[in-house]
Amino acid sequence: MALVERNYTLDFLAGDRREKAILQHMVVSLFAGMLLGGLGVLLSYGPEPLYSVYNPYAYILFVVMVGRSAAGFGWALLAGALAAFGPLISSLAVSILHAEDRFGGLGGSGTIMNLMLATLVSFGVLSCLTRREDLWGDLAGGVLAGLVAVVGMNGAMPGRTDLLAFWPWNVTTVSVLVLGLVLTLRRGWGWVRSGAVALVIASADFLFAASF
Repeated sequence: MALVERNYTLDFLAGDRREKAILQHMVVSLFAGMLLGGLGVLLSYGPEPLYSVYNPYAYILFVVMVGRSAAGFGWALLAGALAAFGPLISSLAVSILHAEDRFGGLGGSGTIMNLMLATLVSFGVLSCLTRREDLWGDLAGGVLAGLVAVVGMNGAMPGRTDLLAFWPWNVTTVSVLVLGLVLTLRRGWGWVRSGAVALVIASADFLFAASF
């Protein structure tokens, strides 16, 4: 009986620690996102190339790390939303305190910002799914890297109309980021399959842009 009671106690303590870890993960996701957003506000007044690299790539990497370290799918969704809202809160605070500034935050218009927030949250969920050691994990990693490439291509080709208007440093940043995601999130032949999926998505987006 003593052994059974001790097992129940250990289970309770383990569950309590897990709940505290999840709560801490949520809090850190929100406040770290706010700090990143505050730094983004400061960088927005500096050189444009530096700010264009920071926004949105720093936020993308942060949400990916948050989703990857989440306790599960549902927690990745919640933590990803908090991590994405953190920079937005900082942006809104700046817009209230300095109404004359034209700081665009994560996006620009309300529609673009909402789309960017939804995309960031999806990055967190996909990064959580990459912990699977099967084809679904490879697919999640490929879709994640492909979507990051699409976001980067939108930034590298202003207006999506002039395919020659590349920013070389921006394209290099996107390429390195996508390759780093594939190699980091998958192992063995998994990164090959993920890379193939990412390449298909990026190529389809590029061809779609070229047709307009």
